Amino acid sequence: GETGLGKSTLMDTLFNTKFEGEPASHSQPGVQLKSSTYDLQESNVNLKLTIVSTVGFGDQINKEDSYKPIVEFIDAQFEAYLQEELKIKRVLHNYHDTRIHTCLYFIAPTGHSLKSLDLVTMKKLDSKVNIIPIIAKSDAISKSELTKFKIKITSELVSNGVQIYQFPTDDESVAEINGTMNV
Repeated sequence: GETGLGKSTLMDTLFNTKFEGEPASHSQPGVQLKSSTYDLQESNVNLKLTIVSTVGFGDQINKEDSYKPIVEFIDAQFEAYLQEELKIKRVLHNYHDTRIHTCLYFIAPTGHSLKSLDLVTMKKLDSKVNIIPIIAKSDAISKSELTKFKIKITSELVSNGVQIYQFPTDDESVAEINGTMNV
């Protein structure tokens, strides 16, 4: 998502920590990707989390190619992993996997529709990573507006053939909750 939609705040809240980072400038000449890896611990579970920020995404006057550095970065990570796998003497147990597994895609809470940049970018990414669309700053709009906006976004994604992550519904304990998130 674009600069200023609360991506850093959500990550800090989601993982109950303060990830270091400088506020993004709105005057980037292009999209730059910044990768940071963190070792987190929750109870007895260790987690190595890599966050890749898309600094400057959507901030340019000509946004036409904003998705390209993101797609190229994702492809490069897949290629690096493939090259490691193809080696005769692999050390995958020690290999730091830099592939992107999930994209939390932040959508501006306009209440109208998706921007063409959002549609194009998600379409370019949907075959490469799991996309989870997030309506940013959704607390700024009413619950009924949020519901209408979510329905509109879902309809646009379906009509444009954008595949988003479907939460699993085969486990009875989470089937109902996950089913509502898939709508």
